Amino acid sequence: MTILIVLLGLLASHFLPSIRRWRQYDWLLWPMGRITGSPAAPGWAAPMTLLLVAVIVALIAGALFTALLGRVGWIVPALAAFLYTLGPRDLDRDVSALLEQPQHADGREAATALGVRPDQSAPQAASAVLYAACTRWFAVVFWFAVLGVAGVLAYRLCHRAMQSDSISAEALDGLARLRWVLEWPVLVLMVVTAGLCADLDRVYQAWRRHAGQRPAWLIDPRMLGLVAEALMADAVEIPVGVRRGHQLAWRMLVLWLVVMSLLLLAGWLV
Repeated sequence: MTILIVLLGLLASHFLPSIRRWRQYDWLLWPMGRITGSPAAPGWAAPMTLLLVAVIVALIAGALFTALLGRVGWIVPALAAFLYTLGPRDLDRDVSALLEQPQHADGREAATALGVRPDQSAPQAASAVLYAACTRWFAVVFWFAVLGVAGVLAYRLCHRAMQSDSISAEALDGLARLRWVLEWPVLVLMVVTAGLCADLDRVYQAWRRHAGQRPAWLIDPRMLGLVAEALMADAVEIPVGVRRGHQLAWRMLVLWLVVMSLLLLAGWLV
């Protein structure tokens, strides 16, 4: 059922863009704001509150729909949570707006959302698209497959909370640590997948350069920049980097879905 929910969620999110308006997270972030509003609140209070909110919401939703619909009732909150935490913006639409209307307001808004700037090189633009794919697709798919509703809520709430202007420096540091923990396995798998979908030797050389600068296991979003530079060094213009980064992200996502299907057939994934 996991792979089916992922496929349905990805399709619905893409073809029903109006879903985006329902992706409001302030009500789930309210407990964190109340607890961390005090200057005396320790840095670990923010991530712990988010984790507790994610677990409690997942347990309540699962118990409620299982009581109403029986053993298959968990499918309803699972699909709803997956749809709720995707994005919140659609990657394909942002890339299309940036490439087709770069001077239009929609194109500039899409560029800002993707993290693409005019002063970047083409590989840097590709890296920004890959990281956007990480936060919008891959992290959600991974944590949904591993921890279900609680996993995707924890990741999205952490990601969203770090964008708040009212958060304290201590809380921001605690959330940054939680986000690194949540993104680390996703980035590792993305790097491996990029090698399988593009050029494994170039990706390995990029990892070697990374390992020469910091501990080999300490992978963060900068690793995607090294991968993009290795795979797209011949790209000159930003639109080319954006397009190639988007195409690579799609190939990687398809490979993830194929592997999840094989895990389902092998009985390792529900």
